[in-house]
Amino acid sequence: MLEGFLRLLRRHGCEFISIDALFSKRQHLNPSKNYVCFTVDDGYRDQAETLIPILLKYDARPTLFVITDLIDKQILPWDAQIATTIRATEHESLDAGALGVPGERILSLKDKRHARRYLSLHAKRLERNARMTFVRKLKDTLCGDSAVDTRHFEPTCWERLRELQKQGLTVGSHTCSHSPLSTLSKEDIQQELTDSLSVLNENIESPSQLFCYPVGMQEDFDERATEIVEQHGFIGALTSEPGYFVLDSVNKNPFTVPRLSLPATTNTAVRYASWIEKLRAGQ
Repeated sequence: MLEGFLRLLRRHGCEFISIDALFSKRQHLNPSKNYVCFTVDDGYRDQAETLIPILLKYDARPTLFVITDLIDKQILPWDAQIATTIRATEHESLDAGALGVPGERILSLKDKRHARRYLSLHAKRLERNARMTFVRKLKDTLCGDSAVDTRHFEPTCWERLRELQKQGLTVGSHTCSHSPLSTLSKEDIQQELTDSLSVLNENIESPSQLFCYPVGMQEDFDERATEIVEQHGFIGALTSEPGYFVLDSVNKNPFTVPRLSLPATTNTAVRYASWIEKLRAGQ
């Protein structure tokens, strides 16, 4: 699907550009051209071994925003821990109310994707310590002392990222722990950015000048976070809110830039690559 989408974009005359180049050159780009940036979040092994090489094959100039504790300390972020627990459990339902989850008291686990999203939505709104307590209780409830298979969430390594960087990858900050910044104290937000930047600079030459918010929906960051991101020398920041890179909007709000997910269907891919989407974006 991805290679087909990349070929489709090429056929429609789209030009691939890194997100850093788009930001730094945005006032001088040709407005008649369609520019496309690819960004990837987290830093898992399958991303570095499968996804990124495909993007590099087509000279798509991707940027990977990494969770530094995942790579540097092999600490799975909270949302990956929820995903591995749901994947591993043999239970068919969960008394979510007993764990403090509002809404459905008895949550069906037959649809594991729905269950994972439902529980992650609850967990991301908790403050850091409460979130990690919830994740531990969920694992104890559903898996007990059994080992949980985390192979689908193996981290990549700095050596591999340096190899990919030589081929055209840019690497940027996605914080240390992937905690939604709106749930952290101002001091903890500072620490997340300072530490992740320090680790990046130790391991990667010329990391991205852009930041990528953990989780990244509007409720996951706030004015405190955008101010601290700017104070750390970033020239902009990416969210997970759906939308297009519209020059006027980015100039006004460079620290809340939206992104589009990869299309799930061929029809959506065709629409993304067409002039219709340019009209929808108001360009």
